Amino acid sequence: MHDLIIRNGYIVDGTGAKGFLGDIAIDGERISRIDTSIDEKGLKEIDAYGKIVIPGFIDPHVHEEWVCMIDGTYELFLRQGVTTVVNGNCGHSIAPGPVDNVIDYYWGNGLMSTKQRDEYKKRFPQWSDYAGYKKAVEDKGTNINFATLLGHGTIRWSVMEGACDRPPTPEEAEKIEGIIRRSMEQGAWGISFGLDYVPSRYADMYELVTVAKLVAEYDGTAAAHLRHSIGIKEATDEFIEVGRRSGVKLQVSHLKPTCPDAFDSVARAAESGLRILADTIPRSTGHCTGKARLIQFTMALSDELFAGGPEGVKKALLTKEGREMIKKDAYIFAGDKSDKFIILSQDPHLEGRSVKDIAREKGIDADECMLDLIGDDNDYVFWLGGPSREDFPETGHMDSIVSNPYVCVGTDEILGDVEDPFDWYELQRRGGFPIFMQMYLSKGVAVEEIVRRNTSMVARHFGMKERGELKKGSFADIAVIDLENYRFPSPKEIDYRKPLTMADGVDTVIVNGKITLEKGQLKSAYSGKVLNRDTK
Repeated sequence: MHDLIIRNGYIVDGTGAKGFLGDIAIDGERISRIDTSIDEKGLKEIDAYGKIVIPGFIDPHVHEEWVCMIDGTYELFLRQGVTTVVNGNCGHSIAPGPVDNVIDYYWGNGLMSTKQRDEYKKRFPQWSDYAGYKKAVEDKGTNINFATLLGHGTIRWSVMEGACDRPPTPEEAEKIEGIIRRSMEQGAWGISFGLDYVPSRYADMYELVTVAKLVAEYDGTAAAHLRHSIGIKEATDEFIEVGRRSGVKLQVSHLKPTCPDAFDSVARAAESGLRILADTIPRSTGHCTGKARLIQFTMALSDELFAGGPEGVKKALLTKEGREMIKKDAYIFAGDKSDKFIILSQDPHLEGRSVKDIAREKGIDADECMLDLIGDDNDYVFWLGGPSREDFPETGHMDSIVSNPYVCVGTDEILGDVEDPFDWYELQRRGGFPIFMQMYLSKGVAVEEIVRRNTSMVARHFGMKERGELKKGSFADIAVIDLENYRFPSPKEIDYRKPLTMADGVDTVIVNGKITLEKGQLKSAYSGKVLNRDTK
């Protein structure tokens, strides 16, 4: 008698091998048998007839490291068939503690609202290092597995006591090294850089390589939000050079499919022997952002305004000099504002209209109109980028990207506010895996290859032992998917007033042998783990 048996499914094992009809038996946390037919009974049985049975997808680029402190169900990932995520991306980190320090950093980078900052300082459990964070998550419970990177930005900011546009002093460099070594020895998976963001953007090649060499000593992984200001291809090549000089494994984060040459650089680097993968967001709308959060982002993206906080931004909005400062750095001022919309407003006359259209009606410059809206006393939710972002377009990927065997999904799911979903959200990333699946199937890629790229390939790259593949003895992280109905609404179909829209088509998900989604119904098994590097 087995604990659980999945019967009659089309088993795609994650290796790229041709799938087959069969059964899978699970006992405890692990797969105990896979065969074309299993005669023994199960205490519980799942009929997967007409569905694919795969290793749970692994998402190498998310920002969910503290969300479990509020809600550990992670339904949006389960409904995509995701069982493991890599947290701590773009330079943002849960270490070093104490917790108040981490929260202050996230707030300063616009990743927590002022309300969240104040509430979370009261509500979050305390931790002081990676090991403490791991225990805090385990005490709270999570439905999915975490692998967690250290954030270069958080560590640098903490040690240097701010966003300093200079190299670390020898003393500061020693402290940074100490934090990284201690965390890696406690099981952290590597480091992430946010090279568009303060303060990681201040790191030169020497600093990046120095940090990457530390991580390489532990066979960890270095991920990077690239330095896009120098060009996508150029930024990709810069990070590849970090890998060449340091020997570290590289994860190129949310690489933009509008630059196929950058994907070619990744493939050439991999074929030359560099250990490298690239993840990409299959499709993205603009960010839907409340005004208070937008003011925080404006602060975080400006060298001059970062130290002044949101109040500094509000003061800058009152002067011509301050407005010019904001326009210089803030990404919201790119373009003619035809892709910047107001989607929720206290004034219904403004809803659903672009800032360009509102400016035309008022007879003013579109940039000045945007600044006026940010600076007035009304509440708005802005849609920055509209229904389809140019850098992650609805049209899909070029053939050279589709055929690149080193490309996987990274949803870059944003943190937002679990308790206030209209604060900050995005309308396509919650469906990254079904979008990728359907996009690549339509391009003639076999389902077995799509599954491989998003399971065993990622697991092997990061060093996740006994995960990402369906075989006897592996941990039972499994998704049962109705492939014909596995989908997410397109930008034309989705309702921008529903920030919690989730994917369809996932029948059942099992994490470490426990059912977390059963026939489409969410379960609170909390069987996920904070995985340690070099441990099972």
